[in-house]
Amino acid sequence: MQWFSKFTIRNQLAVLAASTLILLVLIFSVFYALNKDISKKKNNEYTLNLLSQFQQDVAANSNGMLKILMNIAYNPDMQSYMLENEYDKRYENSKKISTVLNNARLMKDGIVDVIVVGNSGSFFSTYGGNEYVNRYQNLFGSLPFITGLKEINYGSNIPGNQFFIAGVSVYGIYDPDSIGKQIGYCYLVIDAQKITSLSFPKLGKEEMKFYFLDRDQQIFSSNDPASVGGNANFLEAAAALDEPSTLTLHGERQIVQTKKLPEIGGTLISTIPEKVLYTEIRDLRLKVLYMLLTAIFILIVPFTLIMNNLIKPIRQMTNFILGIRTQQTVTPRQEIKLNGYFEMTILSSKLNRMFDEIDSLTQDLIDADVQLYKAELDKKQAELAFLQSQINPHFLYNTFETIKGMASIKGVHEIKDIVQDLSRIFRYSIKGSEEVSLREELDMVGAYLRIQKARFKDRFDIEMDIVPLAMKGKVPKMILQPIVENAIIHGLEPLSAKGKLLIKAEIDAYKRLVITVKDNGVGMRDEVLEAMNKNPDETNKLNQHLGMNNVANRIKFIYGEPYGLSLHSEENQGTEVIFHLPFKEEAYV
Repeated sequence: MQWFSKFTIRNQLAVLAASTLILLVLIFSVFYALNKDISKKKNNEYTLNLLSQFQQDVAANSNGMLKILMNIAYNPDMQSYMLENEYDKRYENSKKISTVLNNARLMKDGIVDVIVVGNSGSFFSTYGGNEYVNRYQNLFGSLPFITGLKEINYGSNIPGNQFFIAGVSVYGIYDPDSIGKQIGYCYLVIDAQKITSLSFPKLGKEEMKFYFLDRDQQIFSSNDPASVGGNANFLEAAAALDEPSTLTLHGERQIVQTKKLPEIGGTLISTIPEKVLYTEIRDLRLKVLYMLLTAIFILIVPFTLIMNNLIKPIRQMTNFILGIRTQQTVTPRQEIKLNGYFEMTILSSKLNRMFDEIDSLTQDLIDADVQLYKAELDKKQAELAFLQSQINPHFLYNTFETIKGMASIKGVHEIKDIVQDLSRIFRYSIKGSEEVSLREELDMVGAYLRIQKARFKDRFDIEMDIVPLAMKGKVPKMILQPIVENAIIHGLEPLSAKGKLLIKAEIDAYKRLVITVKDNGVGMRDEVLEAMNKNPDETNKLNQHLGMNNVANRIKFIYGEPYGLSLHSEENQGTEVIFHLPFKEEAYV
């Protein structure tokens, strides 16, 4: 924020005022958005509750009517009537079933007609509607079924012409000769408007629209009377919704919710315009905006006074300091008087006292510089003593040789071999050259692997697949060992089964030296692999896979793009690290 400190105080205060204003507007906007969300959530909960009530009401009415239908279909007198072929006996039976059917029609509000049709040619209807329902016989099976909206004209006795037909195929269960055989049909003609007995609520000044759709997507009931009986093309998108959504219907944005009506194969849809739902919120937003503008207007006057009372004495002090620097208007011993806030008076007094102390402070500064120089000299001497006390690498190498000789004398060949390999690795690491042949690098890696094999016994196998020409390629020193170590420690060591380590080197079509280190270990989790590929510095901060990240950085630093490492891993399947290096033979360097 150094660039901001270069602004004048007036500009900084102006930025502060603007930031405060922006913050207030942002808070207001967030408040408005939250209130919109709360209103929408409350409306959705309220609407969902209504839809659930309608759904339960439709289910109760439909199930009640279907139960009546089944009771009629399997009434003994009704089955006798369906099977009777003689006209006289059929007439006698019709007197019995007339009472049954009329009582059934009166049991549930909305049942307009009850119709029985036998395969023997018998039929009976409480209102003479059999001529309308026969055409739909192929829709009904052994289970009750409610059709979509059908047009039936009963004349002036029954108003309206939009009805549901509930029907079922009737099978004999009493007569020995007809048991299990289809003997006829039984139908209920149901007033579509009576399928639900709940009234439609209203929200505010405008109605919340409810649409009851049958299985053919026709509207059979709604508090929008003009839409009843029509096709619901404009609601097709709404009928497919599973959760509250906002759609454009009738040319305006509507909040839509749906409920399935499985008993009749239909759908219940509610819609409410956004502008109706958010009317009160918009009024609140306007009032708060007026209050905000009024508050800003009131605060402008005191803010201007405070800014002037602060800036004027600061400007005086600035001119005073500039006069001291140029020695044109004042001398260091001249006093300054600042008019303004109490703090400015204190500041001028302290500033005058500061000039009185400049000489003594200057001398103190010189003394401090002398002490600092002495401290720096002591520090250099301490660093020299530390360097002189460090262990000489050649001494450490000679110590390894001594341990190897002692192990050989004592007959502990395992220790001798491990120390010999360790000595070889140490001598290789302090070798002066930064680039070595791949052959030398692999010799060092082989020494490291022998140490690990001694540690892990037969826990893993090692396979080398090296193209002879690749052995002559030059590589950075100690480039393979960290990756091999990473494969053993993080990949193979946690593995419960026997592992395998593959080191492969070849020359690709682009004259690049491609080295692959692959294990069949535990692999990496997806999030770790993603972090390694996208942001390796973060894993460095966590001390994870430091060796791998350092190798990748070394290759980028030495050779640049497009060389480096590529990492592939799958959890419980293993890890593969691929080097891409420029191929340079030994004679090249």
